[in-house]
This record gives sequence, structure tokens and C-alpha cells, in this order.
Amino acid sequence: MKKVMLFIWMLSLLWVTGVYAAEVPVQQGLVVDEAGLLNSGETSAIADTAAGSRYTFHILTIESLNGANSANYAGNVYDSWSLSSRDILLLISLEEHQVELNFQNSGLRSSLDSWSQQQGGPSGSAAITKWIDTYFIPYAVDGDFAGGISSLMEATHSLGQSQGTTAGTGNIEKDRSTVSMPAILLILIGAAVVLGLLYVAVTGLRRRRALDEQKEQLGDLLVQANRAIESLKPFQGIVQGKTAERIEAISERLTNELIQISALRNEDSDVAPAFYRLTALKTAAAKLSEANISFRTAILEEEQQIAVISEADKNVKQRITELKKDAPELDQQLQSAVRETGYELQGIAEDLKELAEETTKADQLELFDPIAAQEITEDALDKQEQIEKDLKDVDTYDDKADDFPETLAAIRTKMTGIIEQNSLQNMKVKPYDLLEKASVEAANLEVPLSKGDMDEVRKIGARLDTLLLDAVSMTERQALIRKDNRRDLETVRSNWSRLHQRRETLQARIMESRARFIEQHLAAAKNDLEAWSTRIREGAEEVPQIESWTSDERGEYDHARSALDRLLSLQEEANRQFNEISGSLDSLNERLNTIIHLFSEGQERVDSAEQLLQSRGFILRSHFNLSSLPEFTELQHKLSAGPYHLDDLEALAHSYQSQIETFVNEATRLVRQKEEEERQAQLAPMQEIQRREQARKRMSSGPPSSGGFGGGRSSGGSSWGGGSGGRSSGGSSWGGGGRSGGNSSGGSKW
Repeated sequence: MKKVMLFIWMLSLLWVTGVYAAEVPVQQGLVVDEAGLLNSGETSAIADTAAGSRYTFHILTIESLNGANSANYAGNVYDSWSLSSRDILLLISLEEHQVELNFQNSGLRSSLDSWSQQQGGPSGSAAITKWIDTYFIPYAVDGDFAGGISSLMEATHSLGQSQGTTAGTGNIEKDRSTVSMPAILLILIGAAVVLGLLYVAVTGLRRRRALDEQKEQLGDLLVQANRAIESLKPFQGIVQGKTAERIEAISERLTNELIQISALRNEDSDVAPAFYRLTALKTAAAKLSEANISFRTAILEEEQQIAVISEADKNVKQRITELKKDAPELDQQLQSAVRETGYELQGIAEDLKELAEETTKADQLELFDPIAAQEITEDALDKQEQIEKDLKDVDTYDDKADDFPETLAAIRTKMTGIIEQNSLQNMKVKPYDLLEKASVEAANLEVPLSKGDMDEVRKIGARLDTLLLDAVSMTERQALIRKDNRRDLETVRSNWSRLHQRRETLQARIMESRARFIEQHLAAAKNDLEAWSTRIREGAEEVPQIESWTSDERGEYDHARSALDRLLSLQEEANRQFNEISGSLDSLNERLNTIIHLFSEGQERVDSAEQLLQSRGFILRSHFNLSSLPEFTELQHKLSAGPYHLDDLEALAHSYQSQIETFVNEATRLVRQKEEEERQAQLAPMQEIQRREQARKRMSSGPPSSGGFGGGRSSGGSSWGGGSGGRSSGGSSWGGGGRSGGNSSGGSKW
């Protein structure tokens, strides 16, 4: 397979090398203008008429042949572009002034021979040359390549319509197709068959290998299950209780797994699907893979259970020994705590007794039921840890109870300092009440502590600490609120002053605007200002009450804080509303100023347009009189006296501006039109000189001459003069004589 792909790759490289060596332009439509002889309009027109009922022209213009034979180059282009018998290639080389007509159609060739003979001329490539000289060269001499191409195409299409149906045209194309298509089809079919067989073989072998791997994994699972069962034998017949029940269940499940694995392995040991049965192989491998995963998961779970039993059997004895070793030390700690505190600590003593009983029971079960012994041991270890913590907390909470009077006094002193510093004697909240509750909790701590009920002791201790912290934070918060209230109260007072001043300013602006604008434009601003003036007045009336709340005599700092927050928000919103009212009044003035500007600049624009016309030589019989416009008169009248209706004024201003715009645009158009006429007048003499020079050159060069090319190029073993098949090519030059070469061609010059 690799050799075949390498061979194809080498062939493609050879083909690409040949293409680049020929330097044939890429075909991009029916017209490929490499020499730039045609403009876009000419290119489109030629492309539209290139395809006729019998022939399709393909036009190629190049800068130079670079020394190549024109007929050979045209033949290379014909082959590279894969042209058919109905296609005609017209090659034009600018530097050599060479033209080639290349085609492969015996009917067209016969028609050109007949036409040439009727004109008294020769046949073969000379007939093609004469055809080019007649219909293309006269235009090329004048530099009208588009005209020459169109003339040649039109004449050829007319010649094709007049000739009869030529059998050779269809036969040649049919032969080319029948020769190439079957070979290509056979290659494609063969390649598809080979690729299909390779795919089946490779995929089948890969899936057989995957199936074999799954079978091997089944064997590994059998070994793994057997080993797990073997690891249970040291316990069977010896252990009792929970351990025996667990081992029996594990053994039963593993045995069932062994039976199922063996049955599945024996089932798959039969004849496996053939390697070409891809679906059957895939299904079998997937089935075994799913079974392997299920069995492996089940066996791993059983191995983990066995590991738990082995771990219990191995370590439970050591843990029991450690419990026995730590028991006397815990008892000594208890006795020491009783002596130091004077408390009986019955709860801790009972916990120690239960710990000793659990340790004894675990020791009895350790040999024959390690699982049960391990469960009891774990509970005992948790209890031991709790007893150790309780014994430590006895000292901690005993010290807390002893130190509580001093702690309470320190907190009370701190709170008193905050109150005196911030004059909070009359505050409504009662932080000292929390201290009284803390004292009650401290008194309640002694009973559970003496009994050793450490869970209850810890709960009481947590409540006690919370009460003390809350008492201090409550006092500090009141001091902070009092400070913020006094600051924000000053802010509210200053804001009221600024808002009242802004309200007065806006009221004055509205009163002033009434003389300039109709009431319709001011109604919204007036209503908004009145509404917010009312809200500001109501808010200002709350300030005395807030001052009373925030005074040290009242001490209602929380109430004052809520009211201040509400007033600050109201003032912020009022300020925003006043900004909007001010903006609406500004917009009215801006609209009026825009209208006035449009009215005043109208005369300036008209004067500028008239000056432009006069500077370009236009004689104005009369001036554009703005006062004659109805819009001018009406706008002038309405602007002279208020109040203004801006909507009406804007409509008039836009109509007035439109009239001026029309006049200015017309003036600009006239100026541009005159400038274009002057430019054309300047170009006319130059164009006349150029026309006369071209006519002089045509008269001095004389009529075109023609010449023939010897030789011929044919395909299918036939020459130019007879038989079917073969390619015809004729050439002509508008800068030199003819030359002989591969294709039948002719040349001429003038």
C-alpha cells in the first residue's frame, strides 16, 4: 500500500513539474488578459459573445513569448486548459506582435479551407493566417484589440453556422472520452477495492486481537478470585460472630463470581468470528469488556472487605493493649481533678467505668471475632478521647468561674468609660442588662461543673462569653451611631440650604422663560419643581425631631439614624431631579438658538453661492431674494415677538433651510458642469492631433500582407491536409514576417 501511494505521489510531482515548466497562465474565465490589452468593459463584452452555438473562444493575451514558438506555446495552452473540439484558442503576444488561432475541429478546418479557396487563396495553415489577416490584423494595427477579437469571433461564429454538421467533431470528442474515461474508472474501482480489502483486513485483525486480550483478562480474573478465596482459609472454622458471617458472605460471592467467569470463558472458547466479520468481532469484544469491568469491580470490593478483616485481626490486639495501658493514667487525672477542684465529677467517673467495660469486652472477642472487637475498640477510643478533653476542660472552666468577677468588673469599667466619653448616659439600649444575664449564667455554671457534665458546662460557657461580648459591642455601636448622626445632621442642614437655593433659581428661570416660550414647553418642568419643592419642605420639617432623637438627653440614636438615612436619600434624589429640570430649560434655549442660527446664516449661504457663480463667469440677471420666500417672512415675524412655539418655528426653519439648500446645490451643479465643459474643450485639440497621427501611420504602412507557414502538426497520425483528427493552428504577426514551426501557422506584417 505504501509503494502504491509513493508511486502516485511521484506521478503527481512529475505532472506538477511539467505544468510549471510550460509557464501556462491559469485559466480564469473565457478571457485571460495577462498583457492588459483590454479594459474591464471590453473584457466583459468579449466574454459575453465568446460562446457561440458551435464554438467557444478562449482568449489569452501575454506580454511576451520569451523566445518560445507561438504555435507550440498555443498547443501547450490548449492541452493545459483541457480544451475540447468545440473550443478555439486565440493567443495574442504583445511584444512579438504575434497572433495564433489554435483548435482541434476538422469541420472548422474544412470550412476555412473552402473559404480561402473561394478567395483564391491556399488551404491549410495559410488559410488560417489569411482568416486572421482579414478579420483581426486591421484592428490590431490601430491598437483596437477588442475590435479585432470581436471581429474574428463574429466571423468564425458565422462560418460555423453556415457549415453542415461535421461527424468528426463528435467522433473526436467521443474517442477522447472513451479512451480516457474507462481507464480512469478502472483505476478508481481497483483502488476502491484494494482500500476496502485493506480496511477489512486491518480492522478485522485489530478486533481479533482486542477480543483475545479480553479473553486473557478473564483468565487473570479467575486467578485473582482464587487468590482472594485462598486468603479467607486462615479464618474459616476459627472465627465466630460478625467476623464469621462476613467471611461466609465474601466466600459465597467470590465462588459465584468464579462460576460465572468460568462459564463465560468456556462460552467464548468456541469458534471465534472470522476476521472479516467486523460487526460480530466488535460485539463480542464489547460484551467481554463489559463483563471484565463488572467482574473486576466486584472482586476488588471483596478484596477490600478481606483487607478490613485482616487489618482488624492484625491491629485490634494492639489497640486493646493501649486502652488498658492508658486507663490507670486517666483514673489518676480524675482523682487529681477531684482533689484540686473539690468537685465530685460523677459524670466523668461513670464514663471511665464504661470505658473499662468496653475494653474488657473487646479483649474477650479479639481472638474469635476481630470485627466485633474492632467496632467496640473504635467506640472505646472515641470515649477515651472525650474523657481526656473533659478532664482538661474541668480546669479551664473552673478557672473561668473563679475569674468571672474580675472579668465582669473589667468589662463594666470599659463600658462605663465609653458611655462617659460619648455622653451615652441616656441611651435607650441597655447593655448593662446583658451583664446581669452573664452573672446569672456564671452562677449556673457551678452545678453541672461539680457533676462533671461537661457538655452542659461548655454550652453555659459559650452563652456567657456571647453575653459579655454583646454588651461591649452594643455600647461601642451606640457611640459610633451618635458620632455619625451628629456629622450627618450637619450634612442634611447644609443640603437643605443648597436645595432651597437651587429651587429658587429654577423658579426664577421658569418665570423668565414664560416670556420667551409658550406654557406648553414649561408645564412639565413647572410641575416637577412644585412636586419636589413639597417633598423638600416635608423633609425639612423632620429635622427638629431628628435633632431631638440624637440629643444626649433623649439618646434615641437608632431612630435618628434611620431618619437621617431616609433624608439623605431624599436629598440626593431631589438634587438629581433639579438637574433634569435645569437640563430641560437649557434644551429649550438651545433649540431657539439653533433656529436663530439657521435664519441668520441663510443670507450668508446665498451670498456665497452667488459669489461662486460670478467668479466662474456666470452673469446673474437677478439676485436670489430671501425676503420673497414665504418661510422667510413668517419666520422673521414669529422670531420678532414671543412667546415662541418651538415646534412651529422648527418646522418653518427646516422648510426655509430646504429652499436655501436647493439654490446652493443648483449653483454648485452649474459650476461643476461649466468646469467639465472647459476641460473637454481643452482636451479636444489633443484628441484631434492624436487622430490625425493614427491616420497618417495607416496611410504610410500600406495594406497588410500575408504569408504561409510550412509544416503541420496533427494528432492521431494524420497531417493537416487530410483525414480526421489533428489540431490546426494558424498564426499572424503585425510586426514581422511568417516563420515555420510545429503547428500549421501563417504570419503577416504591415
